[in-house]
Amino acid sequence: MRPPHHNGDEEFVTIVGGDAEEIGRAFRAEGLAEKDFTIVHRIGRHRFAMAPGRELTSLLDGGTLVAATYTRRAR
Repeated sequence: MRPPHHNGDEEFVTIVGGDAEEIGRAFRAEGLAEKDFTIVHRIGRHRFAMAPGRELTSLLDGGTLVAATYTRRAR
């Protein structure tokens, strides 16, 4: 099986929140379904890492979070 080829024809949005309900509310508030976004994988705990030289603490306070990533093909 070949790995998927990403040539820039997809757009991604990741929503981070305290629980799945919070993420669902944000998904609806952003109107992502109407913009043809679909979930890539189930909502769950994620570990975030930054590239060398970047501080993760500049984005997150270290609390427990869940995330969901959504995608759509270029129009």
